[in-house]
Amino acid sequence: MARRTIRANTVTKHWHPFVELGYCIEGEGWFHINDETYPVRPGDVFVVNQTQPHIANCDPDKMCRFLFIYFRPSILETSEPELLLPFNSKSFVIRNQIIGHLPIAQEIGRLMLGMGEELEQKQIGYKSYVVGALQQTCALLARYYRSLLSEQEWNVTLTSFNRIFPALQFIKEHYTETIHLEDVAAHISLSPSRTYHLFKEIIGDGFKEYLIKMRVKEAQRLLIGSDIPVTDVFLQSGFPNHASFYRSFQQLVKMTPRQYRSSVGATADFMNFP
Repeated sequence: MARRTIRANTVTKHWHPFVELGYCIEGEGWFHINDETYPVRPGDVFVVNQTQPHIANCDPDKMCRFLFIYFRPSILETSEPELLLPFNSKSFVIRNQIIGHLPIAQEIGRLMLGMGEELEQKQIGYKSYVVGALQQTCALLARYYRSLLSEQEWNVTLTSFNRIFPALQFIKEHYTETIHLEDVAAHISLSPSRTYHLFKEIIGDGFKEYLIKMRVKEAQRLLIGSDIPVTDVFLQSGFPNHASFYRSFQQLVKMTPRQYRSSVGATADFMNFP
């Protein structure tokens, strides 16, 4: 997890290997996520998962400040996996903005401000405080998004997610190896065809696309969180060769690995919890 506050247009459109929670503290501007543009007002909350290109911009005449909390979804896996739904389920991730006048946004904003203070001051027990506040935030998000679905939509989404979650865990444990759709299908006792469609229905990507994105996310994490030479990063992130690594990285991140390390790694204040 990490905390970062920006006051102007200091970054370009990007995506990173963390889930991002954004909170507008003051001012006005826009939040661009995928192909959507959302007007931003104080109190607005934004949820961005690991696969969505995005950027927060400020109105030049109305300078604004954002508080961002970054975290890896794996921190939720040992508590209640369904808390991952807002970040992994296609049914949820299309709803990126929560308007500031809603009680849910106000409660999440309060929790985020508390996390930001803890991450800045780093007093004794701050990690436990932040993890607890983050779990509360994700529980509120899951309940809010649940309220937007009908009973039938929720049951279908939850059933499908529970079915595919073991597949996501399998990929997480083996993405640095050579794995195929058939391996994942066998792990969850489904046919390759049904497994492929389950990925498309719930995640929004096919198995191959999901695997490549996971490897790119690991490469991003290594680039900004270690001094490993770029030439070695592809080996530790699961890519079979240099060519596929550079091609996939540039296609998804829109810059070379070296450019990413210099432009993001120098300014991002990431703090990984085990």
